Amino acid sequence: MKCSARAAFTLLELLVVIAILAIIAGGLIVAYDGLDSQAARGQAAFNIKGLDQAIRTYATVNRVHPNNYDSLLFTAAGDGTDATALDILPEKLKGKIGPFALTAEAVAALNAAGITHLRYVTASYPNDLSAPPSIPNRIFDDPPRGFGLSVPLAPGVIVAAVESSDGSNAIVDFTGADPGASTRLRDMAGLDPTRLHLVVVFGLGNNATIVKANDPGTSGATSTTLSEAPYYADVPKERYNRFLVLYHLATDDEGDGLDPGDYLSKARFLGVLDTNGDWYDEEYAEFTGQKQ
Repeated sequence: MKCSARAAFTLLELLVVIAILAIIAGGLIVAYDGLDSQAARGQAAFNIKGLDQAIRTYATVNRVHPNNYDSLLFTAAGDGTDATALDILPEKLKGKIGPFALTAEAVAALNAAGITHLRYVTASYPNDLSAPPSIPNRIFDDPPRGFGLSVPLAPGVIVAAVESSDGSNAIVDFTGADPGASTRLRDMAGLDPTRLHLVVVFGLGNNATIVKANDPGTSGATSTTLSEAPYYADVPKERYNRFLVLYHLATDDEGDGLDPGDYLSKARFLGVLDTNGDWYDEEYAEFTGQKQ
């Protein structure tokens, strides 16, 4: 005798179907209520804390910091000495960072921390927002996927720095604007806003040694921590959206601008920002509605 076909779902199957429908409905609610940005901010706050701890753990285990970060910059010459802001950076970030030509002391401080190379985007990319790369996050990769290369740090190589001013000296943003009495570095890292500070900022992309072993020509540790560099979802699709890391290189103690005696012997890791240049407290406040 043949068994008759089942005429009904089991309770388990019904629960699975209900769960799937709930997930789909939740996605629709997010899409229609504009909660996707809030969710991205919540995830960003989580990632900021997680990446901060991952970098500190990496440095403790390997005795050097991750190497081969994304510079966030474009270089037509290919050596970093003519670097400018990458056009696909979020506009909010462009107003918070500016160019700084590395001095011998700055190079020594970074090298002491294990940072000897940065990734730059070369002239094979037109640096034109009207023709963004197919995957902006991978623009610092080697061709053919990206337009990047690894540049050894040396005096004269330009890096991105967080704008800073003590009233008489300034690190201006990429538009040339003086930050004036900006307290950004105090808010992010507790640094005295009345003094000029050199704090450089890099992108944590998939070429960093915390994600994969060394590329040829770079130095540093080979022990990895992350399987993939995370990204921040709340930026336009054509923009670069990796998280950012901060390193403190110098502080002007005399009010006469940065001189050799103002540099640290070893770059000091300060923390992680989201792609727009916001720190953990700011991101968390936006997620919880404390900041509008």
